[in-house]
Amino acid sequence: MNTAGIVLAGGQSSRYGRPKMFERHNGKPFYQYSVEALAANGLQPVIVSTNHLLAGQFTTEGIELVIENDLYNGPLFAIHHVMKQYEEPEWFFVLSADIPFVTGTFVDQLLLHRHSDYNAIVPVQGGKLQPLLALYHRRCLPVMDTVLNKNKRSLMSLLQNTNFKTIPFNNNEQYFININTEMDFVEHKGIN
Repeated sequence: MNTAGIVLAGGQSSRYGRPKMFERHNGKPFYQYSVEALAANGLQPVIVSTNHLLAGQFTTEGIELVIENDLYNGPLFAIHHVMKQYEEPEWFFVLSADIPFVTGTFVDQLLLHRHSDYNAIVPVQGGKLQPLLALYHRRCLPVMDTVLNKNKRSLMSLLQNTNFKTIPFNNNEQYFININTEMDFVEHKGIN
């Protein structure tokens, strides 16, 4: 099944105070961990969805940039924007750019469920859905169109209107730790 990877890297990082996707953990920028987790599983292409203010700072080879002209419209808009530009992939594996503890193993675990008839495969940890680390099928596009036309921007708005499968993960899995503030980074810096 043809699957592309999308790294969502166009947010404001308002709680962090500067573009957090470029902060470094063990010598690599945060976004690089998401890129590598997708690439390790042979996903092609690996696309970084960002905006024109940040685009010049992504230096990783082998990625494709999709630039949103309108700033800060949220992850649902960004995924929709990428899907509209890439007609070939059936599935799109989405990772945010602020999860420096994500690995190729996590991506592999979710990819096993692509054969399903669901429109999305979403991990859940501790009862909480993780829609920013999930798989979305091209079949989601009409629902995305409808939701966005109603000016709804959250991924939950999409999930409430499509059939999706949840994949449970243990509470001790660190894949889902996202860094929103400098304090978050200080708290989790010791994790490898």
